[in-house]
Amino acid sequence: MENTLASLFLSLLFLQLICVKSQSQLVRSLHVFGDSTVDAGNTLLFNTSFRPDFDPYGIDFLIGESGRFSNGDSITDVLAKLLGLELAYPVVNANKTVKFFNDDNQAFNYAFGAAGILPETGEAMGETLSLGQQIGLFKETVETYLPQKFKSSEKASPYISDSLFVVFVGSNDYIHNYLQPRSYNSSRQYKFEEFAELLVKQYGDQLSELHSLGAKRMVVFEIPPIGCYPVVLENMKSNLKCAENVNDMVSVFNNKLGEKVKELSSTLKDSTIILARTYGLVYDMINNPSAYGLEETAEPCCEVGKDGSGLCVPAKTACEKRNTTLFWDKAHITEAGSEKIAMIVFNGSGFTTPANIVDAIKLAPAHSAAHSGTSFNLLLVLAFSVVLSLL
Repeated sequence: MENTLASLFLSLLFLQLICVKSQSQLVRSLHVFGDSTVDAGNTLLFNTSFRPDFDPYGIDFLIGESGRFSNGDSITDVLAKLLGLELAYPVVNANKTVKFFNDDNQAFNYAFGAAGILPETGEAMGETLSLGQQIGLFKETVETYLPQKFKSSEKASPYISDSLFVVFVGSNDYIHNYLQPRSYNSSRQYKFEEFAELLVKQYGDQLSELHSLGAKRMVVFEIPPIGCYPVVLENMKSNLKCAENVNDMVSVFNNKLGEKVKELSSTLKDSTIILARTYGLVYDMINNPSAYGLEETAEPCCEVGKDGSGLCVPAKTACEKRNTTLFWDKAHITEAGSEKIAMIVFNGSGFTTPANIVDAIKLAPAHSAAHSGTSFNLLLVLAFSVVLSLL
């Protein structure tokens, strides 16, 4: 009798450990879409000049150069850690299909360096993978990989519903499209208000497609104030702190995006869509650096070349104060900047609508065992009571 009770007691302890582990993961998995801000290395397999496959990129990352456009973690890397998940790694093959992984894979990264909302964005620098193409690869994941993992599409559905989808895109549609009249005719075809409308219309359709594939929980990032980014200021030959005419263009887009997210939130069934108001957050970081523990918010940390890409010069020494510098190169932020943005979006206040990630997940309906910790703990308490009564 005592041996049986001891075995039951140890089994319950083991189940409790499993429960604790599941509770530490706020979502089942993370799916990342977008551009170089959140690319985890997909760009390295393609023929493009816009690639960070050299030192000093990755100087502070755990494995060094990885294809991330920063010195260390990206925004979505930080979010993965905060969510209790492994880092998302690149899932795209050179033939633009999805790599399939072992059953324990927790995070999928489809983002691509020069990608934009529009399919032609970034093509002047070589091959690219637009947001629409990235969503097409997610469809392949849903239709091929996940049914293999869960043995059926029906069992995979709750897994997708309880996952988080992060989209950070749109900057390149300006930096590597609308603001490049020598390579693209979009600025001659559209006034900037019309261009913003075009982008948001297509973006909304793409988010709706994600939802149709099972994505219920999304974080959609605004375009940051790229008029303050060194790469834009350099290409415009501006000596100002910010090119406010560019920021005005981006603000029109962001306003329309906010309206679109609100519309989708009310029309897409069981959806939770968080708008991360990156524009105001990064603008505040630039103008009030001390409030974020920053010192340098204008000059990049690494030495940058003259080719207009904004990328670091290979093998040149980076600045020492990376933890207090906002810009890594002229087009991307440091790990320190990413950490601050991610933490505010995760559980901060003032820069997310309608709520931060933690609060939104608490309010969202759950479909899987990953979020049944409370009821499971209650069962454990009852089971322990039975065991104790028998001792």
